[in-house]
Amino acid sequence: MLIDGMTMQTHYLQDLVTVADPTNEASFLNYLSETGRLQTFITQERNTIPRTEYNRYLRWVVESLSTVKFGHRVSDVTADEEGYVVTVESNGQTTQLRAVHVVLGTGMTPLVPDGFEQVIHTSEYMTYRDVLKDKYRVGVVGSGQSAAEVFLDLLRDATDEQRVDWITRSDHFESLEAGKLGDEIFSVDYVRYFHSLSYSSRQALLGSFERFRHGVNPETMTAIYETMYHRTAEGGPTGQQTQLLTQVEVEAITYDWLTHQLTGKHVYTGEAVERTYDLVVVATGYRPLLPSWIDRLPIVWEAEDAWRVSETHEVQMEEKLSGKLFTHTNIEHSHGPAATNLGMAVYRNAIILNEMAGETLYKVSVQKPFTTF
Repeated sequence: MLIDGMTMQTHYLQDLVTVADPTNEASFLNYLSETGRLQTFITQERNTIPRTEYNRYLRWVVESLSTVKFGHRVSDVTADEEGYVVTVESNGQTTQLRAVHVVLGTGMTPLVPDGFEQVIHTSEYMTYRDVLKDKYRVGVVGSGQSAAEVFLDLLRDATDEQRVDWITRSDHFESLEAGKLGDEIFSVDYVRYFHSLSYSSRQALLGSFERFRHGVNPETMTAIYETMYHRTAEGGPTGQQTQLLTQVEVEAITYDWLTHQLTGKHVYTGEAVERTYDLVVVATGYRPLLPSWIDRLPIVWEAEDAWRVSETHEVQMEEKLSGKLFTHTNIEHSHGPAATNLGMAVYRNAIILNEMAGETLYKVSVQKPFTTF
């Protein structure tokens, strides 16, 4: 989300190209140089950058790439004896392109649980931000960085009469793991180790990474605490209408007559929880967005919705096809927590490009962590 003041959670060198090709013209450092911001960036002495600036950097790169096409929808992909036929729709016209290989990067789509009526997913927050800030009762449901950022943004502008609650089933509001050695799970070596495990072992191991995946940036946690502290500095009542509720399992959010009724229970005591809000924002995560045309390919599945993917990100087929299908999408079960880590995207790109070229264009294997996995 492009909320003012929010920063990226990755190092500025983990841009579109640097870890694979430090001399590439599309690097963030070159963007700073070309736009006259390199000196001020150095002076501010921070390893993270504002999201608004990262967005501007991405736009700067895209403007130099004639092969990036917006407003084009891939409606179908079929395999034949020469590779793939890709059907593209744009401006009411349909065209077909030939490809030896295809790389799938369809990303994620918002996940809203059944029984949550007329709620706003965090992916829509910026669209409804002004509307939310005019409401007197707003609930934010979920944990993680997105929930924290929405809660902080609403809290900062809330009047003493406005109520902003943050509700999570987690045992407590937890900071993002920031240990250097802990961060080495986001490395090529760890991905290789994780991929070598059995499916059942990988599934069991994924559960241990909640703090890495769903923790909140310590700076955001500090900002929330300081905001609440300053708003209560005059003493007396709380100084604001807000509650932070942990260990609450939200079972339903029903909508009726312009109000939302949230019902749930305490995870450990079983005590019923009920709250009434004007609007509710949910940070309930995402699920892989898989196109319908994959159903016609002879894909090998490890489990329901979990296809078998090689270490080099090739989707495995029951029969040999002329071309290969590579994927960035739906690989957490095969490649672990690094699957959704922005800093690892460049390594994935480099590995896939090496595979498609049939030679080593980028020396990914030389990047070694200190930890032996």
